[in-house]
Amino acid sequence: MVLHTEFRDGNVPAGYEQLRVFKESLAMLPEGVEKVRLRSDTAGYQHALLRYCEKGENERFGRIEFAIGADVTQEFKKAVLTEVGQKDWKRIYKEFDGIRMETNQEWAEVCFVPNEIAHSKNAPVYRS
Repeated sequence: MVLHTEFRDGNVPAGYEQLRVFKESLAMLPEGVEKVRLRSDTAGYQHALLRYCEKGENERFGRIEFAIGADVTQEFKKAVLTEVGQKDWKRIYKEFDGIRMETNQEWAEVCFVPNEIAHSKNAPVYRS
């Protein structure tokens, strides 16, 4: 089901006004929808969008859980290399036909705060 679509000029970046589009999409959801989650690629890595979801600013849905990709900058790579030890990496498993199988992927929590939002200790924490 398509909830929202918008034709844009070819030179408009994918991340342009994502918060506005997300709010418009939320307003179009049918009455029976009670829980919303947001998943996006790196185009959605916009602090206004993250803050909106994390702080529960939507009257109807409150805090919106999200998984949004982030650009792997030099600063982020440095944080991974210097702060994350081998023991911190955890395997990712998937279930296929009721059988839990190991993948070739791992995850680790990285302590990284972009300079753009590092101005306040009261800023939202984007993990749970």
